[in-house]
Amino acid sequence: MNVIDRIGPWLPVALMIGAVLVVAVARATAKAVRKTRQVSRMGGNTLRTLVATVVIGGGQWLIVANTTDARVTALALAVPAFVTAVVIVRALTVTTTEHARTEGGKR
Repeated sequence: MNVIDRIGPWLPVALMIGAVLVVAVARATAKAVRKTRQVSRMGGNTLRTLVATVVIGGGQWLIVANTTDARVTALALAVPAFVTAVVIVRALTVTTTEHARTEGGKR
């Protein structure tokens, strides 16, 4: 009795079901990994934002608390406000690129 005689009709079906399960698990795992990366990126951005806020706020506090010159105080408050405004405007500006479709051409 050789190997081919031992293969029942259920074995190819079981192998196909197993292959489908492996593909389904791999796709689900990849989707979970993508979502985890997105959440991790958001957490990293939040942490960097908080650290930058503490550094800028601390620097402003030191300058305002230790100087009597109004120009230095205004500069200490205006420069971070300007940088913040630039970042907010850049983040809220939506730019799109639309490609013209040509008939019969490749994309």
